[in-house]
Amino acid sequence: LDAEAAINVAPPRQEALPSPPSLPPPPEQEGIGAIFIIVEDKPAFPGCENVVNKKEREICADTKLLQYLYGNIKYPTIARENGVEGTVVIRFVVEKDGSISAAQIVRDIGAGCGQEALRVVNTMPKWNPGKQLGRPVRVQFNLPVKFKLE
Repeated sequence: LDAEAAINVAPPRQEALPSPPSLPPPPEQEGIGAIFIIVEDKPAFPGCENVVNKKEREICADTKLLQYLYGNIKYPTIARENGVEGTVVIRFVVEKDGSISAAQIVRDIGAGCGQEALRVVNTMPKWNPGKQLGRPVRVQFNLPVKFKLE
């Protein structure tokens, strides 16, 4: 066998194996668990549990959330006096029991707007928790809050 012939030999072909099916997450200990970002059933603001259609229930829950936010937010005086407008983003976790935890400002426009949005998020009632494989799970939620002077 000469050296040139050995270089031109192709390696044996390997067939790609199908990936194994994904397994459900292991049962979690109480109080400990992964935080999901995408779930089968998203967490929802309360008040629309009796709406049967899933899409209509989501729209209803979003409407109730907006009503709660804008019914409770007080435009900070310093922001109003200085014409500060824009969108604040609050990130929080909806826990397995629907309570809100780990709320934090991830985008702020200043003049007290981020603090005000955070205050209102921390006063929200318990949500209907998100579910994965039929079980309640912890879900991260990003909530944009618009501040606009009229």
